[in-house]
Amino acid sequence: MSTLKKKNNLEISWLGMDGFLVAMYFVVVGIILWTILAKNDLMMGTIIPFGLMIGVTLIFFNYISHVFKFAKPKNQKGIPEASSGEPIQNQEE
Repeated sequence: MSTLKKKNNLEISWLGMDGFLVAMYFVVVGIILWTILAKNDLMMGTIIPFGLMIGVTLIFFNYISHVFKFAKPKNQKGIPEASSGEPIQNQEE
């Protein structure tokens, strides 16, 4: 397969998740700027910190789930397992 046909996984898709995250950054910064300029103590002192804690916690749990999926041992290909979990031995006659 030629290298031109391979898709680079590090490519940025502005209409996908990458563009959404960039747009959300500007929305969050705008909201924080508005709360500072309007001197809105409820937003600045309560809602924004709790929102950040919830967001960071969700990202952490997503990361942990990826780590456990990666660390899960996989069955070796070509070696069928018996019901007891031990590999089946080939018996030649």
